[in-house]
Amino acid sequence: MNASHQELLDNLLSLLLKKGQTAGSLQTSTSGNPFPAALAPLAQNTAGAMEHIIDLFEQSVSDNRQLAGELLDFYELHNIAFVAAAQVARCKSIPQALHTLAGVIARAVNSRYSFYLGQFTRLFSLPGEQVDCAAETVFGLSKNEDVAAARNFFARHESDLRKIAAENQSQVAMVGYHNNDHPDHRGRGNILAVPLSNIDPQLNSPGTLLFVRTDDQEPFAALDMNAANSLAEMGSAILANILYAEKLHQAYLQTITSLVRAMEAKDKYTSGHSTRVAQIACNLGQFIGLDKPQLQLLHWAGLLHDIGKIGIRDDVLNKTGKLTNEEFNHIKTHPHQSYKVLEPILALHNILDAVRHHHEHFDGSGYPDGLKGNDIPLPARILQIADVWDALTSTRSYRKAMTPDQAMDIMRREAALTMDPNLVRSFLDMMTLQTPSEKVL
Repeated sequence: MNASHQELLDNLLSLLLKKGQTAGSLQTSTSGNPFPAALAPLAQNTAGAMEHIIDLFEQSVSDNRQLAGELLDFYELHNIAFVAAAQVARCKSIPQALHTLAGVIARAVNSRYSFYLGQFTRLFSLPGEQVDCAAETVFGLSKNEDVAAARNFFARHESDLRKIAAENQSQVAMVGYHNNDHPDHRGRGNILAVPLSNIDPQLNSPGTLLFVRTDDQEPFAALDMNAANSLAEMGSAILANILYAEKLHQAYLQTITSLVRAMEAKDKYTSGHSTRVAQIACNLGQFIGLDKPQLQLLHWAGLLHDIGKIGIRDDVLNKTGKLTNEEFNHIKTHPHQSYKVLEPILALHNILDAVRHHHEHFDGSGYPDGLKGNDIPLPARILQIADVWDALTSTRSYRKAMTPDQAMDIMRREAALTMDPNLVRSFLDMMTLQTPSEKVL
């Protein structure tokens, strides 16, 4: 191979190896014949084309890596949103959901502190660490569960934090609570202000979540802001559903109250009876260790156990003398009538057995179905004791109220006959342990 051919090959190979990568090879001779000089322009063009291909390939690799990173970020955000939605959706109240949502977003964006400034105290009372300011609610969370540190931070920067929340009630913003001139931190901030979507027309603004990174952390970036905003929008939708459910629950309770008042309006002697029975039943249920859902069942059942008396004739309900057999049989229909009144209401199905069977007797002599012993549902047995106690200690059309000691004596005698003896003992123990001012009379 002559010098000119070698120079041509060197130039070509230098182009092919320009970026320090072996992109191809070139055979220097064929059957011992020298490399034709006429191929020099073609070699130069080939080298240029291959260099361009290598550049395109490397750019493609870079673009793919960036796309892979963006897809990974999207997947992680999607996964966080899925977990967050599940956690917030399990909440049963607005306060619980707000705390959960703030905690989830705080973990997603790695904030040191998070705060909620809003107006939910107009409708609800938030549990846990909080500061009530007129109609406003403020609560703080800390990355390390140090609520005192969050409270102290809020106290030091309260005016700035309130200003940021007030100025960013319509869209998410990334701001700072002090000047930061670091060149790498331009366009970034150490506070994310994330307004909640309007979930209730009664509230001009449901409030703003603030997420804070302190000086020992990198400021937030656009990705953090977008993640926080996406999670807040998801959370706002769930909060709206929870709020709707709570309003339905409030309307439901108002309906129950109206039904009870309509029933008690027929009998001046039983005014307040249902409310007292509900309270006594809940006290006994709590004393024997029932959980919150069971106590709620007892409360509703106590309020509505006599709703069927709406169908009892006034002359029988308010009779001052002894009832005839016909009249007594008529008044004995009220548990069944209560059952029929409440049966169409799907939300009340879990209290139907307690309402229907609260006049069953432990020895099987009760009504309407003659159930015996433990075949009588536990809520009905508890309700019966509460009902009997209030009946004995209240003035009725046919007799005056008994003293607590007189009522206790009667209940001891009736144990194992009309009432569950174990529950009677628990009830009497509860009454003995109560102070005079705590006793339900």
